[in-house]
Amino acid sequence: MIVGIDFGTSTSEIAYVTDDGKITLIPNHLGETITPSVVYISEDGTPIVGREAQEKALIEPENTFIEVKRLFGKDVALLARGKSVTAAEIASMIIRYLVGCAEKHIGQPVDSAVITVPAYFTDAQRKEVMAAGKQAGLQVERIINEPTAASLDYGINHMRDCDYILVYDLGGGTLDVTVLELFEGVVDVKSSCGNNALGGKDFDQAIIDHITGKIKKQDKVDISKDPRAIMRVKSAAEQCKIALSSDAEFMLELPFLYSKDNAPKGYSEKISRADFEALIREKIYSTGQQIKTALFDAGLDTEDINLTLMVGGSTRIPLVTEFLNETFGFKSETFVDPDLAVARGAAIQAGVLSGILGENAIVLTDICPYSLSVLVHRIDEYGFGEDFCDILIKRNTTLPASVTKIYTTLFDGQQQVNIKAYQGESEDSDENYLLNFFELSGIPRARAGKEKINIKFEYDLNGILIVSAEVVSTGKSAAVTVDTMAVGKNLDLSKWKEAANVKKYRQLINKADRLIKLYENDETEEIESAANELKKALVLGWDDNVTEALRRELKEAIDEAEEMFEEDE
Repeated sequence: MIVGIDFGTSTSEIAYVTDDGKITLIPNHLGETITPSVVYISEDGTPIVGREAQEKALIEPENTFIEVKRLFGKDVALLARGKSVTAAEIASMIIRYLVGCAEKHIGQPVDSAVITVPAYFTDAQRKEVMAAGKQAGLQVERIINEPTAASLDYGINHMRDCDYILVYDLGGGTLDVTVLELFEGVVDVKSSCGNNALGGKDFDQAIIDHITGKIKKQDKVDISKDPRAIMRVKSAAEQCKIALSSDAEFMLELPFLYSKDNAPKGYSEKISRADFEALIREKIYSTGQQIKTALFDAGLDTEDINLTLMVGGSTRIPLVTEFLNETFGFKSETFVDPDLAVARGAAIQAGVLSGILGENAIVLTDICPYSLSVLVHRIDEYGFGEDFCDILIKRNTTLPASVTKIYTTLFDGQQQVNIKAYQGESEDSDENYLLNFFELSGIPRARAGKEKINIKFEYDLNGILIVSAEVVSTGKSAAVTVDTMAVGKNLDLSKWKEAANVKKYRQLINKADRLIKLYENDETEEIESAANELKKALVLGWDDNVTEALRRELKEAIDEAEEMFEEDE
């Protein structure tokens, strides 16, 4: 039995395909097919999931976790009753609960699942989703993109259609714009673009900021420091947003919200749809850039799009459909259920994998959302050298993908090389995400350029990257599966001092920091870059061989810079 799971920022759903081929949404213990993605940790450590947890958030926000999906891929520590937990562990509690509901509904064990993710999720975020599924006791058979899943829900009933489809997926926490082609039962994804930090929660936040701003201006009270007050405002903001999708105005009533001069005070305001739209208009219209990018990457114009699938609860906001129609001419039509299409699509993919629907029921091809590159050194015609990210797998490449490329050694007698894998679109490594790296040693001593290194990038159907390298002359190889938490731009490098094995590196890093502070010129850029890489490795707890290689790089950078400083003096 393989189920399909839509783990969302705001809500989560689970579905499966019955033996007779019917797609069925599975209800939770309250009989609802939509479960809030909220976890409350009780005093004895037992997790409570869903609506009851949502209610507890108003009373004990410190023991309640919401919107954990937005923390995936970030080095963030959470506390539950004084114990440290990760976002993946909280997510696993939600998934485990959904699976329990499924087992009760179906009447048999469930040990496998297809889980959806935003199309623009990074490699690190995808791996955390897989980790959450594994911690919930599941074999994650496939990770598929949410817009792609929604298109499966549409395509299963339109097998003979031949259309270009744009999926506009605006959920609680993320935006995805995907362009795909549907032809004779094949869903062929052409391109995808998105924003992992834009969704319904940001529209809630706009209302929250409006309320807290007015209170601060009127009464000089900052309620943002009061977790319980903010949780009440957050709940009211969400109710307001939902109501204004159908109503012209909404009355906010928050009695006894805060105190002024030791007297309790409440907050009330009538918010119109026009007021709400003014607060979020800029955010909605900013999604036009993602639409343009997705169309450009697919090689299509707006006129080529035959239909638009609206997915995600936030697409119910009238301003969204108004924007799409006025700006791009896309009409809002109800082809799929915005809240349930992703879970249904995941179930369809599960049904194909399990054999219930048959392998030829519908064929899916998907893409990688980001380019993947290796850091190499090149020398121009004038003899000047520089490091740059050489893209091996371009964004929007159909999965699975496998690319190999041969490079050569850089200097005479070179016996090892560091293979660094990056994610992003720039040639400048500082503008990309360092995914991970490893050292390949055992290269025979030879003149520069004689020994060849074969580097291979393999990107699988789940969007997980495996990097390997081989010395062509000897066959010696090494490989790495990209580290889950290695997303450098969100890393707090100051934590390097707390690393377990920091003692052997502290003196060198401190020397680097002193030189950077003392000279503050172009000659220290290489030192700063090498020092930051070593700090990152210490924070993330990478292998000793890796940190030792980075130590050597930093020492070489310092030695070279010191020689230049002496010459200048």
